[in-house]
Amino acid sequence: MTQENEGHKKEKIVFFIDKEKFETDQTHLTVRTLLVEFAKEDPSATTLVLKQGNELVKLTGLDQVIEMKNGMKFLVYHNGPTPVS
Repeated sequence: MTQENEGHKKEKIVFFIDKEKFETDQTHLTVRTLLVEFAKEDPSATTLVLKQGNELVKLTGLDQVIEMKNGMKFLVYHNGPTPVS
């Protein structure tokens, strides 16, 4: 008999970007990956923001690695001037 070190297959980590639910089995993702592959946003025109309770943390480094945890909440801020009517 052989025993696996993992014990069981990877668990899915559930997280949210702008209230949309996503799942991954990756424990570490970059800001760029979250913006491009999950949020489908242009990283040159947007900023990913981590919401921790009432605190908002702007994640400005695209290659910054985020340790993914269940229930994380992100927002996408669109950069650039806001049009004034």
